[in-house]
Amino acid sequence: MELHGTAMHVTCLSCRKRYERDEIQARIANGDKAPRCNACKGFLKPATISFGQSMPERETAEAYRRSEACDLFMVIGSSLVVQPAAYMPVMAKRAGAKLVIINRDETACDELADITVNGLAGPIMAALLGKVKELMGK
Repeated sequence: MELHGTAMHVTCLSCRKRYERDEIQARIANGDKAPRCNACKGFLKPATISFGQSMPERETAEAYRRSEACDLFMVIGSSLVVQPAAYMPVMAKRAGAKLVIINRDETACDELADITVNGLAGPIMAALLGKVKELMGK
C-alpha cells in the first residue's frame, strides 16, 4: 500500500492524470525542462505526498484497519515522526501485534517495540531476507 505515494509515477496536479516516471524522465532527457500534462497542460510532480498535501483518505483508512488487524508490524527505515503514519505502529501494538523497528536512529516507538535494530535499513533487510531464504531452503 502506497500511503505516502510513490516516486515510480508522476501525477498532474490539475487533472490527476498519472504517468509512468520513465516517460516523463525521457521527456526531460530530450530537452523538455518542465513537462506538462498532455491532457490539461497542468503541472506534473512525482506521485508522492509532499508536506502540506492531504493524505489519501481511502489508503489511510485501510492502513489504520490493517494496523489494528495485523499480527506483526514492521517499521523499516522510518523516523516515525510524521503523522498520521507514525501512529500506526502504536495502534498495531495496542491491538496485540508484535512490533519490529529497523531504523538508522532511535524512534519515539522504540520502547514499545519487541525488537529494535539500529542500522541502515537496506543492508539489514538484505541480510534478513537472505537468512529467511536460507532457513526456508531456497
